Amino acid sequence: MPQQPKNFSDKGGIGMSITRNIKTYYIYSIFSDLLILGPILVLFLTAKGLSFTEIMLLQSVAAISVVIFEVPTGAFADKFGRKISILIGAILWAVSLSIYIIGNEFPVFVLAEITFSLGATLKSGADTALIYDSLKSIGREKEFQSIEGYARSLSLYAQAIGSIIAGFVYKVNIFLPFYISIGFMLIAAITTLNFIEPSIEGKEGKYGNNYFKQIKESGIYIARHEKIKAIMMFSMIFFIFYRAGFWFFQPYMESVEIPVEYFGIIFFIFNIVAVITSKRCHLIMEKTKSRTLSFMAFLIIVSFVLLGIIRIWIGVLAILLQQMARGLYRPVTTKYTSLQD
Repeated sequence: MPQQPKNFSDKGGIGMSITRNIKTYYIYSIFSDLLILGPILVLFLTAKGLSFTEIMLLQSVAAISVVIFEVPTGAFADKFGRKISILIGAILWAVSLSIYIIGNEFPVFVLAEITFSLGATLKSGADTALIYDSLKSIGREKEFQSIEGYARSLSLYAQAIGSIIAGFVYKVNIFLPFYISIGFMLIAAITTLNFIEPSIEGKEGKYGNNYFKQIKESGIYIARHEKIKAIMMFSMIFFIFYRAGFWFFQPYMESVEIPVEYFGIIFFIFNIVAVITSKRCHLIMEKTKSRTLSFMAFLIIVSFVLLGIIRIWIGVLAILLQQMARGLYRPVTTKYTSLQD
């Protein structure tokens, strides 16, 4: 299990609030991405009557939605607070999963994907920004990387355990993984209520009540800052390619005749590889220097090439390269983004 960073005690009310936020963030991280759907999602959608072409069309909808929602939801978090943004995001994920349960037609699943993508962009970045701003308010932003790394490892360990559970509960009832995941999202939403919104000088009231001006200014800021623009473009492209690859995992494993009951164990291994890589992110960044993002893209590309060439069960090992990139993704992009503040 991950080792918790030490010495988060502070004197005074502000310090106590920051300590509370950090502890809450650890609990939130365990449940915030805990969707135990990975090993069974394609099986579920095909059982619902969707073709593989329709499943991939859903991912196109998700990718486009993420691009559309990214700037407005970022502005929303700046305007109304990270806490409310995270809360709504978690609730929208629960709503999206509920739509998947009741849906039987392709347009309904499109609605579910749009809802899920909106929730994802509301959560994405807002949670880490809340912790970073909390630490910055008392001059302890240097501790951010260790706190974020520990929280990320908790999240990935939880997903690893959830992967094993998914296969077993799916055999009992195909809807059960969704019900359990909805429960986890509601726990994440309730946990969010314990956050205390940090007050950073200069961030509040800049745009008054003009939310659309906030969106416009956010877009202009991104357009004028080449590094931030590059990081956002990389993040969106990475998301599209990783998510597209994810939907091929199960069909690939079926095509090389891996029994379905082993899917959960394989996804468990995927998550453990992501955990190990995430925990050693700082070492990888030291080795790759300014080319860490290129290294992540290289891992994804090589993985796809190997999967296209290898037609036996051992080809599953190529997916581990994607899991390494996944483990690097959040700490690396968060680190690069924070350096631009």
